[in-house]
Amino acid sequence: MKKIVTYLIQTVSVLVMMLAFSCGTIAFAELGYSAVLVFTFGYAFALLSMYLILILHELGHAFCGYLTGYRLVAFGLGNFLLTKKSGRLHLSRTAVIKNVGAQYIGLKENESDQRTILMLSGGLIVHLCLILLATLFGFLTTNWYFAGTWICLNLSLLLFNALPVGITDGAKIWELLQHPENTKYAYMMLRHSAQTLLAPQEYDLKDFIMSVDEDVRGSFAESVQNLQGLVFILDDNIELAKQQSQSVLEKTDNSMSKTISQLYLLQIALIEGDNKKAEEYASIRGVKSFLSIKTADMQIIQAWYQFKVKKDVVQTHKAMKIARQKMNSSRMLRDEKSYYQNWLAELEKELTEGV
Repeated sequence: MKKIVTYLIQTVSVLVMMLAFSCGTIAFAELGYSAVLVFTFGYAFALLSMYLILILHELGHAFCGYLTGYRLVAFGLGNFLLTKKSGRLHLSRTAVIKNVGAQYIGLKENESDQRTILMLSGGLIVHLCLILLATLFGFLTTNWYFAGTWICLNLSLLLFNALPVGITDGAKIWELLQHPENTKYAYMMLRHSAQTLLAPQEYDLKDFIMSVDEDVRGSFAESVQNLQGLVFILDDNIELAKQQSQSVLEKTDNSMSKTISQLYLLQIALIEGDNKKAEEYASIRGVKSFLSIKTADMQIIQAWYQFKVKKDVVQTHKAMKIARQKMNSSRMLRDEKSYYQNWLAELEKELTEGV
């Protein structure tokens, strides 16, 4: 029943988004433009409006975060990311999370302050405010097609983000309402994300894990458990790493937690030489999406997969080249970077010996 309701809301969200673009074109048609300009200006207006709304959504998180004691660390749109270091903003072209339209990362200054849900609600509050403002604009101007574009865009994004599934704001809010104790795991993941952006080589991954009870549910707790699984991989405790990732995979209903655990199981399969398992995990859509990210760690996993499973030397060298290029600017923490550098060197040695 939950899946049916989710699919229904997602369908409505898509339909409302399509209606927004239709309103944009009709708005320019009423101004007397030609058919070509109507579609050009209409779609451009709707598209630019959507990007502006995404920025306002993240600013809503940032503002509510400021009110509740969060310090801005990063703010991004698409593949562009602004990171605040030593009071200055630095622009990079690598997003924190792949396939997410906009992103905000804040670091909690006082973790005894438990007002996390307000920060998470900031984007949803912005959508509600923009719907009210667009409605007011419609009443004042009687130009309901321009107003309707913004009403529909915000309604669509509100419906999608309020869903308590996946990595949406609604899912995070719902988790903390059901499991307030998971706030400590949320803060831990915020510290980890912030450190990878600000000064990755000052800490090891071990500094960002904590004990998690087996019966704890929720994406924040599962993220900490997945980090623990990666620590086991870095320490060459492969059996423990496999048990940890399989445990998360079996109990989670969160798409991101599931994909991360599958990615680590792929890595383990490559280490163990289980090509059949590696092929199984690498063929999963979410894992394939991660393997396409041009970061050093992902491209090293990709290179080993192409070398061991696909036997494709050309693609292996291509992935290795990207990994070398991205290594110096990598956001991996100290122990992660050392591990992947050594793993890359091992692959280079095997290729040389093979030749």
